[in-house]
Amino acid sequence: MNSRKPKLIKITKKNEYLRMRSGLKISTPGFILQARQRENEDTVDRSSIRYGLTCSKRVGNAVKRNRAKRRLRALVNEIIPTKGFKGWDYVLIGKEQTTEKLSFKILEKNLTESLVKLHKIGIKKFEKN
Repeated sequence: MNSRKPKLIKITKKNEYLRMRSGLKISTPGFILQARQRENEDTVDRSSIRYGLTCSKRVGNAVKRNRAKRRLRALVNEIIPTKGFKGWDYVLIGKEQTTEKLSFKILEKNLTESLVKLHKIGIKKFEKN
């Protein structure tokens, strides 16, 4: 049995973030999670998971935005490799006030539960097509 974690690749291009709008979305108290399954995209290998992070100026000044992104990055590195699906893209969007201030345990729980919900929805959606 191969227990290797899938490779995490950062989403860097604006058009890739914009493409995420067509995917699934769940809002939690600490962040918004967007996800979509990659289809027929030759640029990235299917055995990897791609992720993106974003925080708007509503989150606060640069210091607060960077802190929120560091927390989201830690969440991604800890949870997405084990709970995420290969061949999927995930974007976490920070929320004002809460991303920075909620306890990390609550954020972990929110992300884990959100991934389970999204994958159930995603699997049903792709079975219909």
